[in-house]
Amino acid sequence: MRAGGDERHIQSLSRYINEKVFDIQQRGKAVTTTELVAMAMLHMAEDVAKTRQELETLRRTVSERIGHLIEHIETATR
Repeated sequence: MRAGGDERHIQSLSRYINEKVFDIQQRGKAVTTTELVAMAMLHMAEDVAKTRQELETLRRTVSERIGHLIEHIETATR
């Protein structure tokens, strides 16, 4: 299978997919290839959702800290 883009990045993605598929196979939860693919996709979607939530939390934290720093700077320069 060929894909455009950075070869190392594509290989990294391929390893990630293979790990998800292997984990599901080890648990013995998927019976057919379709079920295996569907479960792998659900697991990857969960990873994406979790990462998005973590990113949003980080953005809020950074924004709050920047706000506090601005307040301190404004207070100190008055």
